[in-house]
Amino acid sequence: MRRICEAFIVVAVISIIVGIISRILLKPFFGIEAQAFLQFTQTCLLFAIAVAAREYLIAKGK
Repeated sequence: MRRICEAFIVVAVISIIVGIISRILLKPFFGIEAQAFLQFTQTCLLFAIAVAAREYLIAKGK
């Protein structure tokens, strides 16, 4: 579970960097607008929080 959470965070960091660069340059990357990258970042962070919360609750229950 911890690796999944870390993977979501890494993908979110990469996505936010690409989104910020795309926003600064006013050019879409790979045909995807900056707003889509930033929304994907939010989704990845939400999943990371959900996985971490689940891991915490499972550990607390043992």
